[in-house]
Amino acid sequence: MGKLDTTTSFSPEKQREVELFGSLFCPYTKQATRFLEEKGISYIYKEVPMVFGWKLPLKNYLEMKRRSNGLKTVPQIFISGDYYGDEE
Repeated sequence: MGKLDTTTSFSPEKQREVELFGSLFCPYTKQATRFLEEKGISYIYKEVPMVFGWKLPLKNYLEMKRRSNGLKTVPQIFISGDYYGDEE
């Protein structure tokens, strides 16, 4: 998979749809959202609720797991519908 273009010569017409599945109290989700915001990249955030580290099997969790081939960690990032990666 290609790397996300983070150059400063970014033009809005080149921007692709970015989806981020994450959890409110996850430090990796915070790091990913901060990175996207610092680079001026708009994204769609989909909350995956967690209770004591356990992800509730709700709509966003099930969609994330299906689209990431069974991965259960957050954040999971998709660009223009293609899987980009997780916290690593």
